[in-house]
Amino acid sequence: MNGKVAILGGGVVGLFVARRLASEGWEVTLLDARRVGGGASGAAVGVLQAPNPSRSALAGLSREGAESYGAIAGELLAETGIDTGYRLCGCVHLRRELPRDPGKELARWAGAGVGAAWCDRSRIEELIPGYGGEEPVGLELDGEAVIDPPALVAALAASCRARGVELIEDAGSLALTGQSARAVLPEPWASRLGPEARVVVSSGSWTPGVVESLGSPGVAVEPVRGQAIELEHPAPACVVHFSHGGSGSAYYLVPRPGGRIWVGSTVEEVGYEDSTTPHGLAELLVAARSVLPGIGEGDVRRQWAGLRPKAMRRGGPFIGRWPGLENLWIAAGNYRSGILQGPATARVLCEALTGAGEPDESFALPVD
Repeated sequence: MNGKVAILGGGVVGLFVARRLASEGWEVTLLDARRVGGGASGAAVGVLQAPNPSRSALAGLSREGAESYGAIAGELLAETGIDTGYRLCGCVHLRRELPRDPGKELARWAGAGVGAAWCDRSRIEELIPGYGGEEPVGLELDGEAVIDPPALVAALAASCRARGVELIEDAGSLALTGQSARAVLPEPWASRLGPEARVVVSSGSWTPGVVESLGSPGVAVEPVRGQAIELEHPAPACVVHFSHGGSGSAYYLVPRPGGRIWVGSTVEEVGYEDSTTPHGLAELLVAARSVLPGIGEGDVRRQWAGLRPKAMRRGGPFIGRWPGLENLWIAAGNYRSGILQGPATARVLCEALTGAGEPDESFALPVD
């Protein structure tokens, strides 16, 4: 046994960290103030975007996730019997016109191992039954997949338990304090796990509150609400990416089994208010109707919302050791890509914790 680790936060990132460390022989306890998967992870729409052609470290997290989920879904099904709904279905990005150099964009995607092709309106209408949008051009990619987030959370939790992880929900306040260059858990967890336990904070939008008393460097993560809806309507053959009204806001149509579509997501800076709203419903219906004008309010089957943790800096999430504290590590701020980047974020964090590797400097916490 390598030692004890306490993971604070049971979203997809925390679950992947717990699963990986347990498989390497660590004694892992995962604590969630509410319930496992109760934050952004369980409220996501489950789009695993095609591997990004960019060479940045942030794009690398997404690319690793996109390329690993097929194997992960198979492992989880074999371990737990839970089907995560993983399906490689491709996508189409709706465009008003071709770029100045269409071939250059196709070559960029080909360089990332993604098949790409420009398609005309007739092909778009094949992919999207009932299409009535104004965009006459689409960029079709074959490397995109979907997954069912609640099923993924359930499978990861079951896999963690099978590997000996103790999952504790409704754990109460998880705010840390600092003492003698170490992070100290609140009671009763400090006494239960002992002073030698290493601590990983993966608390999503609630991360700032967990580390607030530790002072500098702080973690600039803010909650951003995203609302989504489920429609009963013939689903497109692939994920549909589109914008609406010239605002630049990005939306998805996500095909679901049984003639359903998930539509996401709003982007709302409303603090820690995670309830659904009539305004959010109206926004998503208007956006969806810009592609599928036959949709009506009677097609809405449910509406939900979650708070996504946005790192308020360029370069992406915070991943690595907390400066000045010998037993504290952090993984937070994946924003809209937490599920996609979860496997790679966990790998980077675990390598940092075990000494097997160092995170890219773009993920580091600031140092005074």
